Formats: sequence, C-alpha cells, structure tokens
Amino acid sequence: MTQSVFLDRRGFITYLVGTSGLAFVGCSSESEEEQTIPRTPVTLEPLDTVILTTERTIVPTKPHQTTLDPRSPIDPEGRALLIEDGYDEYEYGPGEPIIERMPEGHTVGNPGAGRKVLTRFVHVTDIHVTDDESPIRLARFDGGHPLGGAARPHSSHMGRILNAAVRTVNALNRAQPIDFVLLGGDSSDSAQLNEMSWVIGVLSATGVIACDSGKTNDPVPGPDNDPKDPFVPEGLDIPWKFCLGNHDTEIMGISVITPLGVENSMGNNAVAGTQDWSKPGGPVVVGEVPADENRRLLYRHEMLELVAADGDGHGLKNRPTSKASYTFDVGENLRFIVYDTALEEGGADGIVRREDLEAFLKPALNKAKSEGKLVVLASHHGLGSLSDGGFGNQSSKESAVLPDEVKEFFLSYGNIVMSITGHTHDHVVKWVGNNDDGFWEVQTCALVAFPSQMRLVEIANEDNGYLSIQLICVDFATDNDVVAEQGRRLSILDYTSGWGGGDAGTPTDRNVKLYVPLPSP
Repeated sequence: MTQSVFLDRRGFITYLVGTSGLAFVGCSSESEEEQTIPRTPVTLEPLDTVILTTERTIVPTKPHQTTLDPRSPIDPEGRALLIEDGYDEYEYGPGEPIIERMPEGHTVGNPGAGRKVLTRFVHVTDIHVTDDESPIRLARFDGGHPLGGAARPHSSHMGRILNAAVRTVNALNRAQPIDFVLLGGDSSDSAQLNEMSWVIGVLSATGVIACDSGKTNDPVPGPDNDPKDPFVPEGLDIPWKFCLGNHDTEIMGISVITPLGVENSMGNNAVAGTQDWSKPGGPVVVGEVPADENRRLLYRHEMLELVAADGDGHGLKNRPTSKASYTFDVGENLRFIVYDTALEEGGADGIVRREDLEAFLKPALNKAKSEGKLVVLASHHGLGSLSDGGFGNQSSKESAVLPDEVKEFFLSYGNIVMSITGHTHDHVVKWVGNNDDGFWEVQTCALVAFPSQMRLVEIANEDNGYLSIQLICVDFATDNDVVAEQGRRLSILDYTSGWGGGDAGTPTDRNVKLYVPLPSP
C-alpha cells in the first residue's frame, strides 16, 4: 500500500444506500434526484485464512508521540502532510508467544486425560461506528486525551472495519468452530438510530450498507475506493450477543439525551463542528449542514428494542429487567452473566445501582451457584471504571453501589472465573481477589483505536483442578479490502501523531493463558 493512495483519497466515510433489488438500512434524507444516482455495492469474497498475532504482529513505523503533532489528522491538509511523513505506515513484526499466568503461589501441572474445551468465543468492544457528519458532533474540540474521541480521521471507516472484523471471525470459525461473538459495548458512538442500524446491518447482513448521512457523498468517484461507497456485508456466521456501553446511551458517551438533543440530532445546525464530505477531505464545518431524521438519538429503551428486534434478539428478547442484563449458558456448566453499567444521566464512567444488584445480579448469581455453574461476567465497564454516580444526578448517586462493595459482592460467590470488559480502550489482564479465591478481569482494547484488535477466548477444564482461559489478540484482516486498509492506516496515524488514544498493554496483557483454581463441589 503506497502513500499516494491516501493523498489521492482524502474522503473517508461510511453510509447506507439503496440499490434496485437489494434491501438497504438507514438511508439518508435526500431528494428523489439524488437517490437515483447509480451506486454499485461491492461484495467481498470470504477470507481463506487469518494470521493470528501469535504468528505476526502489526508494528507502526513511527513511534507513538506523547505530545500532539501540530498537524491535525482530521484537517485535510494536516492529514495529507502526516501521511506524506509516514505516520500511517506499519510493518509486520514477529508473533507473540502465549504467556501462562496464574495466581501467586500456584503451580499448574499437565492437563488430565479428560481435558475439555467449554467454549470458544470472540470479544470485540468499543467499535464506535460513527456518523461523522451528524450536527451533534464535537469535531472542533478534537485533541489528545481526554478529547481524542471528539473526532477521528478513521471514524468514517468504522463500518468497513467492522465488516473486516466480521470476515476475520468467520474465517476463524471455519478453521475451528467458535460459539458466538460477544460485543463489549460502545458499538455506536452517539446512540443514533443510523449508527446502530449500521452496526446491526454489518453484523447480521440485513442489506446494502453505506454509512453516510444527510446527502449522498462520493469523495472519490467510482465504487469501493472510499468509505462512503456502498458494500454488501458478509454478516456473522455465528450468533452475537449485545452489551450496552455509555456511548450507546448518551451523546458521544458523556451527555444526557434530552428532547432538545433528539431534535438537534435530526436538525441542520452543527454548533460544535462536524465533517463536510461534500468538500475534499471532509473538513470540519460549523453551521448549516443537511438534516437527516435517521440521525435521531435513541433513549435506552429504544436502543434495546432496536437490537432485540433483530434475529434472535442477541440476548435481549427475554431479559428479566428493563436493562441490558441477561444470562445465557454455554455447554453444561458455564453461564455468562451480562449486566448493564451505563450511566445514562451523564458521564463516561459506569455504575452498578443498588436496585439492579438486588433485582438482577444477586438472583442471577444465586441461581448459578445453586446450579453448580461456573460464571463469566460481561459488562462494558470494569471495576476500575465504576463510579459513585456523581457524574449523573442525585438519584444516581444515591443508588450507586461503590466499586469496592461490588468487588466484594462478586468475590463472595466463589464460582466467578472471569469478568470481561472494555471501555478503557486498553488491553489489561489482572487477578482480582486473594491467591486462592478470585477471578481474572480481562479488558479488551477498542476496535476503534490502535491496536484495533479483538480477543479470541478459549475456556477449558484442564482436568487437573484448574480452569484455563486462553486469550489471543486478533487483528482484523484487510485482504482485498482497500477501504478497511485505509481505516487501519488512519487509525495508526491517529495514534502515532499523538491525537488518538488506545493502549496495547504489555505482553502479559495480550496473548496469555490464565489459570483459575476450580471451586470445590
């Protein structure tokens, strides 16, 4: 891939359009004349193989800058200069071995003759499929931490990057069966109807996708050469389960959704800056933009109803409460408990409310304990990202269970083996509890931020007194996918220039095999 690709293709977007004879999702509000512009959606062939990070890694050519480069990645001229200087470039490095980790003081022997794999699944989190043309964006505030998510040069590519991730998972599944994909939350960036429709459309292959809004844009004339071009998603060959994040229930993951916010999201006034892809490179603009009713913000219940209406409901159809909290079993003795930590009253931190602990978590964990199930917890926020509700309102503060109490509550059961989370955009693996009683907390990095990976998880009973949890980081494959490759390079540029977040962690946070002492019967 050469630099000239990006110098020539400064438009990067994603949107849904209709084509005669094909279903479409989330189309833009535009005139009848504009809707008749011929569009040729691309269909990519399934991948033959996938190379795991145990065999090969992606290494940016430029080191990560700790200070902001003065050239902004979302400014067309700044982005072109960064590309010219090679900030988007990478090379392949050697694979990373699987490192064994266990609680201090433990020694694990060889597997027994009855070793059994209980499940294999993929965890993908913080996808942030983004309508970067929405009037409620904050693009003119883009910067380094904590403002690195205000705008990203690859935001427009996230639909195609998610499709690349789907193709990757399907190839892994064909090589060795995978039970399901578990989303980790923040699948959308601003809880908009069109954003979540694009997520569902890619994962479930509901029709032709083109993640555009307002008016049809084609930054680089011709098919399949920019992220606004329509494509036919491959769709997952296996089930997927949903988890709710703060970006799925708040404006850009921090602001409360209000009636005025809903109105503004469908309006035509970009107060804080959005991108205009009718101009070369999609510069940030303030003021009037094309309106689109499909940008409507979704309240929590609307978001959950939208997901639950697709396919098998992705865990949400028969949930016992109004929150995105539910359980499902894999095999004979493994139960997943997915629970909702989104604080919709404002702020990015998570919350466990007293009423949710009593109405869902406690009954679910009591039942799993009585039935002899091993438990995997799944939520968007890990223990370190839970709050006292202070960023919300007085009601949320009064209802919040403090993080230390949540941790002790979980530890009191003795049958929890792992909690898998996202939110931080970092790879982190740590033991929670004492040497003989505890569980592993696993945070997976964001698909939207470097290193832009998923995790392949295999849980097995080693038949020697221990359960193993093997984690392998997975890069999305871009074989024959020019647009997804553009997105990867822009994500690397965002990271190396100091504008974007994300953290690959240490080798002991990435490809690891974790051991948990099996609880006594």
